[in-house]
Amino acid sequence: MLITTADAGTGRPRLTHVDCRRSGSGYLAYAPDADSPWYEDLLVSPQATLDIDGVPHAAHAVPLEGGERGFSLRLLELDAARGRAIAGQLLVHHAELREALAAARSELDGVPVAGRSGLRRELLGHCVTFCNGLRMHHLREDGAFTAIEKAHPGLVPALNRLREEHETVSRALLDLDALLQGEGEVESTALREEFERIAGGLEAHFAYEEANLLPALRGEGAAVSLSQLGNEP
Repeated sequence: MLITTADAGTGRPRLTHVDCRRSGSGYLAYAPDADSPWYEDLLVSPQATLDIDGVPHAAHAVPLEGGERGFSLRLLELDAARGRAIAGQLLVHHAELREALAAARSELDGVPVAGRSGLRRELLGHCVTFCNGLRMHHLREDGAFTAIEKAHPGLVPALNRLREEHETVSRALLDLDALLQGEGEVESTALREEFERIAGGLEAHFAYEEANLLPALRGEGAAVSLSQLGNEP
């Protein structure tokens, strides 16, 4: 089975084919040795995304007992308490990502033209950290969406849109990374435009996600779309 974990050293998504077998409503995953990278990843961060017949599923990894090297992978099942917890986690993650964007924008605004080469190096460092974190956030969301749409079928259209936006964001991050790592000088205007394009798209994505998912996850009733919010008196 294909399992995505967060690299324990870099936070970068790691995709690995792991020996698994079904166990009740979840799976047992076995590591051939204690140095298996995915095994070390889950010891640090126990969240995993499993590819089951081409569909991502969020899972929580619990170490096996009795000296066995491996984990019990418990698939996410949504109930009222878990829904509220996910809503809280979503807001925390979005706040962290917004803070990272604000820090990068502050650097863009505060560095004179003469310091642009240094800024480029700084932004590249920020991009590696931020991009890895955002990719993991979206991969984990894709896995959680499978459980959310099972519990809330009415959210399927919104979830499908969010999945598509995850793909769009991923491509935009690759463009920014290529711009920062390319040879030669980069026009500050081009760098700023690319950054603002990504930042604007992310803010719209976060706002749509919060408006459409949080009410259902919190048990507050039907979600309110952004278009509906704009039509209120």
